[in-house]
Amino acid sequence: GCISVIAPDGKLVEQIPTGDPLTTNICFGGPDLRTAYITLSQSGRLVAMDWPRAGLKLNFLNG
Repeated sequence: GCISVIAPDGKLVEQIPTGDPLTTNICFGGPDLRTAYITLSQSGRLVAMDWPRAGLKLNFLNG
């Protein structure tokens, strides 16, 4: 599995391997949104990794 990074024009920028064939979700955190939190379903893990660019904030939060 991997995380696919897609440009606004729809082109594939890069693919970052995760080591788990069932990579299911990603969100960003940290003070500069450069920490990626990724769920890996086959192994049941949640991993955090440094990300080369800032992610986007969530549009909404429950609660």
